[in-house]
Amino acid sequence: MRTAIYIRVSTEDQAREGFSIPAQREKLLSYVHSQGWEVQAVYADEGVSAKDTKRPALSQLLQDIRTGEIDVVLVYRLDRLTRSVLDLYQLLQEFDQHAVHFKSCTEVYDTTTAIGRLFITLVAALAQWERENLAERVKLGMSQMARERKRPGGPPPFGYNLVQGTLVVNQREAAGVRSMFERYDRGESPRQIAEWANHSGLRGKNGASWSASAVLRLLKNPVYHGALRWNYTDADQQRNAPEEWIIEEATHPAIIDQSCFSRVQERMSARGTSHPRVLSSRYLFSGLLYCSRCGSSMRGKTTTITGKGEKRYTHRYYLCKNKLAGTCDAPAIREDRLEKAIVHELMQHSPESIAALQEVVQTLFQRNSCSAKETRQELQFRKQRWEQAYEEGFLSLADLREKINTLERAAKERERTYSVFSSVDQFDPDALSNWNLIWSYANEKERRLLVCMLIQRVEVEATDAASGQKNREVCLRLLSFH
Repeated sequence: MRTAIYIRVSTEDQAREGFSIPAQREKLLSYVHSQGWEVQAVYADEGVSAKDTKRPALSQLLQDIRTGEIDVVLVYRLDRLTRSVLDLYQLLQEFDQHAVHFKSCTEVYDTTTAIGRLFITLVAALAQWERENLAERVKLGMSQMARERKRPGGPPPFGYNLVQGTLVVNQREAAGVRSMFERYDRGESPRQIAEWANHSGLRGKNGASWSASAVLRLLKNPVYHGALRWNYTDADQQRNAPEEWIIEEATHPAIIDQSCFSRVQERMSARGTSHPRVLSSRYLFSGLLYCSRCGSSMRGKTTTITGKGEKRYTHRYYLCKNKLAGTCDAPAIREDRLEKAIVHELMQHSPESIAALQEVVQTLFQRNSCSAKETRQELQFRKQRWEQAYEEGFLSLADLREKINTLERAAKERERTYSVFSSVDQFDPDALSNWNLIWSYANEKERRLLVCMLIQRVEVEATDAASGQKNREVCLRLLSFH
């Protein structure tokens, strides 16, 4: 008979009972030879739990069974195949469907009779109970360790090393962590931060590149302000309810301060209320602009026209969504004219705009106070990585000089941008409400950030073509702030 030998071992099994892969293989091969069977293949899942059937070797075994290559499946013990009653029924049904026998070399089963099927089901039930009982005891023990401010286990997060069960700051990685928090605090998106990290040669613990989701997980982890978090996810990596988390403060050295972590969480919460496409849109007022005639949202559109001398002009417009559907007659609105109208409205020194702007500028000043230090730290961090690459022969001297020069120019440009806000008296309401000055210095991304932080909703319409005006004026019907 063509025999498929299936072997499985988890770390605790091997340590507790000696069910090592070589030991199982030797005993199973001896059994096959004693029966005069033929070994078709050996399938081994090493260090894999039997809680489900999502195992590489088992999946390959089932695939070979379906193609008719196997006559009998041989295991050392039933719990090597599964510890779930439901999985056992499904596997035995799969075996029967393809006329494949099942055999354990240390147990006697006869699945052709009712009493045999009952017996094997009882054994599987006991195996499942043992696994679940062990999991409960382990979870209880780890939860108690967390309450005692001890790390229950697991690999160290990025930014730390694990020394005798204690987290110790990895200074090289910690510089990258600080830069990620600071960049998000300045308004950069997780995608932009991931691109920066990968471009800088920053890699995760396992050497993988950074993604936006990986950056988000890092930014949400309270481990970086010195807290121990336990029971955040379940066995299937689904997030548990916050009341089930165990969080102990000040259990290890922090990489960032609590205030920075709190600001980042608040920003993530605020950004979470808007769709990601809105936040990354190239249209300045995307997601904020509504038609005052019908109340529908307005969408951005870019058009290019050719003027005299073949000169091309590009304009951005906003169109009512119902206009596109033919149920609204609101004219299109040019973005540059809408900008002028909103800035003009803000320049009227309304209490709402001044209060909102004071809050934003104060935040900018707080960041500006440490921007020079941040820039120097980032410059030093990237210099060290490139110098290491040069010493190891991965980077030429010319390339090293070029990279450092480029980085220094970017750092000077960033400091110049911050200095614009430093020239304004943060406690002068007239200076704070000088939107013409602020708008003229801000680039497109900064304008988009200011708009999203300050403005909650804009209702607008343009003058009708019947008015005879060549350039339609923009009429603001509502401008509300956060």
